[in-house]
Amino acid sequence: MPQAKYIEATKNDFIYTTTIETYFYFILAYLIVLNLIAYVIMWYDKIQSKNKGNRIAENTLFFIAFIGGALGIYLGMKAPVNHKSAKLKFRIGIPLLILVNGVVVYFAIKYLG
Repeated sequence: MPQAKYIEATKNDFIYTTTIETYFYFILAYLIVLNLIAYVIMWYDKIQSKNKGNRIAENTLFFIAFIGGALGIYLGMKAPVNHKSAKLKFRIGIPLLILVNGVVVYFAIKYLG
């Protein structure tokens, strides 16, 4: 049976680990909040489109998706909202932005610390 190895941590190791965890939780909180906002905006725009009210510009929706809210926009395109799901640029662009967001988050977590 192998013996457990104990590594003595220094103060700098603790600061480094805490910094990485802090970045991770900050990025996670940012993405959760932004995607919830994106989903609510899709609901709001759907209601406004039914009531012929003030609409959210498509460029604004794509900007929100670009800065990290692509998953929320995508979920807003699915049931029960079904908003903007017929438009080709949304059916292609938003899933691509989900991939871009994922790659950016991966590299941010990997190389930020």
